[in-house]
Amino acid sequence: MSEHNSEHSSEHNELDLKPTPGQRATNLFKRKDVQRTAVFGIFWTAVFVVLGLYIYPKWMPEAMSTDMKAMEKIMVGFTLISAPIAGLVMGIATQAITNRHKGNTPPPDGPAIRTNGPVVVVWSVVSGIFCLIAVVWGIMEVNTMANAATSEAGTALHVQVTGSQWVWSFKYADQGIESDKLMLPLDRPVVFDVTSVDVNHSFWPVQLGVKVDANRLQTTVIHTVPNKLGRIDVKCAELCGLYHAYMETTGEVMTTTDFNNWVTTNGGHVA
Repeated sequence: MSEHNSEHSSEHNELDLKPTPGQRATNLFKRKDVQRTAVFGIFWTAVFVVLGLYIYPKWMPEAMSTDMKAMEKIMVGFTLISAPIAGLVMGIATQAITNRHKGNTPPPDGPAIRTNGPVVVVWSVVSGIFCLIAVVWGIMEVNTMANAATSEAGTALHVQVTGSQWVWSFKYADQGIESDKLMLPLDRPVVFDVTSVDVNHSFWPVQLGVKVDANRLQTTVIHTVPNKLGRIDVKCAELCGLYHAYMETTGEVMTTTDFNNWVTTNGGHVA
């Protein structure tokens, strides 16, 4: 009995791997279910495009630096690149959910996708192109930000960032002051030297679009250029213990005059 079932299962699998008669590339798109799937796929692709262009940017934190603006651009771009693939997947799912078979007879077999050579080739090539574009674009953006940071390093404000359970502290060595708030001047490059005195943390000034680990006995460096006045939210993005969720503080991007006044008010000197 077991051998009979095994042989039957083997024959069934072999049959599944063979192209279904009439399921050639020229006939595949004449099927109503395939046409319905295509319509659903186009609909969902349009939905993701609208989300990427108009909705997602409104959900993102306010862009207050060149880096955050670049991150927003990448997120929107990647959403648009992936929209056709996500649309096709959602189209297939929608077709499967809405296509209810009626009657006592078994439902007809679906189109033979995995054994349809042209469909497999098109799917593989298009997916590969999308992935290649995403990778190349991401590398170019990262290199652009790195080059910008290097060219502006000479005029940068240096801030030593220290994480400890569960607070952030900021030391302005050139100005001779220390604070629990992150105060930055507008349009001046900033270099963050980040470290930790205990466990690993992750320094994340949200609106500035940069993030880096704060490691014990190590210093990691990130750069940015604040280009918009306003409040900054500083959070920890690495699980660091019981009160990790409360390891946050605030700051502000202010005019150069206001920043200098803040420095002198706190006993420092303008540098």
